[in-house]
Amino acid sequence: MAVRIGARWDDPVQNDRVRRAHETGAIDYIEVNYPVPYDSAPHQFGIPVLAHTSSNPTCSAEGINRNIARLVRDGANATDSPWIGEHLSWLGTAQTGSLGYQINPLFTEEFAQIAALNVIRLREYYKRPVALELGPIYTGATGFDSEMHFLGWVADAADTGVILDVTHWQIANRNLERPGDYGLDAIDPTRIIELHVAGMRCGADGRFWHDAHELPPNDDVLDWTARLVRSLPALKAVTFEHNPAAPAEDFFACLDDVVRVVGELRAA
Repeated sequence: MAVRIGARWDDPVQNDRVRRAHETGAIDYIEVNYPVPYDSAPHQFGIPVLAHTSSNPTCSAEGINRNIARLVRDGANATDSPWIGEHLSWLGTAQTGSLGYQINPLFTEEFAQIAALNVIRLREYYKRPVALELGPIYTGATGFDSEMHFLGWVADAADTGVILDVTHWQIANRNLERPGDYGLDAIDPTRIIELHVAGMRCGADGRFWHDAHELPPNDDVLDWTARLVRSLPALKAVTFEHNPAAPAEDFFACLDDVVRVVGELRAA
């Protein structure tokens, strides 16, 4: 199994660093979060692109915003992205109904059924594969055994891939006081095609953990990434997510860590 390494792109301020990272061989692709800022064109860098979005409320009974879906589809088509990453969320980050970040659904059968239907429609509209991802978790599931069981069920029902965000997964397990490996067996391992890797931080309350893309991935996240790269049978990509406002030298230092843990399984 050969695995590619990439970096997330959100903003033109990242242009120089991702170009340098690609020229030096540190990354094989960028994962572009669509829709992109006006008058930016990351597909013109000459770097392969994985299409991603955090804007669609895939678990909402209101359905999908066709304008957002069109922009995502057009970006994926322009770059011939092998799949499109989608968050399982009640509310996305589109301006309509946005609270600034993904709002998780209730992990119930009703939300799972709605999510599967929305994702199937999206996949048919995109005319390319979809891979599903979860955000950070702060409360336990109310219908399924866990959010990971919810993700596994929707992925099976909608016949999609899975993006396992290692940081989000470990945040959830810390927040809900579960073992580090909890929930991994709830997902068909052949569906996990991509990993996300980023930093995390403990909040001011000293209890709950949160995403922190300005920080490097901690040892737990890197150790799990190394184990998953060597055990997941269908894994194709490991994407490093870093805050565009964080220093470029931190970006490259963190990338070195990701390259190290992927090791000899890096795609030639």
